[in-house]
Amino acid sequence: MAGYLGNKSDMIVHDLANMIPDCQIYYVKKEDKTYFVPDSLEIAIKEKFSPCQHCIKR
Repeated sequence: MAGYLGNKSDMIVHDLANMIPDCQIYYVKKEDKTYFVPDSLEIAIKEKFSPCQHCIKR
């Protein structure tokens, strides 16, 4: 199972293991979803995605 999901429309990456109700992950359109290979937050950030303030605590 994937660990991170990117939303191409707002360039936010979400942690699928830490979703909370405030996270907008349920509203990401199918065509805006992207996954990362390898599946890591570092790769998502290198691809210019910003961590979700609700499901990724840094």
